[in-house]
Amino acid sequence: MTKIVDPELNALIREVIEARLIKPGSPEHVVAMRVGSEGLGALTQEERDLFETRVLPILAKPIREQLAIASIVQRGGYVPRKIEF
Repeated sequence: MTKIVDPELNALIREVIEARLIKPGSPEHVVAMRVGSEGLGALTQEERDLFETRVLPILAKPIREQLAIASIVQRGGYVPRKIEF
């Protein structure tokens, strides 16, 4: 069976994982890595459901926005005041 892997999807998954927007070792991480290396066709129905409900929403949002939100959450919800120039 030939693996069909979308190179853009693979790059996006790797970027999200490197940014730690998906917890390492989590089921979402395992499924995302599998899609990146083997394609969507390699997933079972259960894995596909997990990918569609838990991973795709992360992939769909702009990375910069997610990094900003993750940074705020890591600081306990503190948002620095806007500096006017």
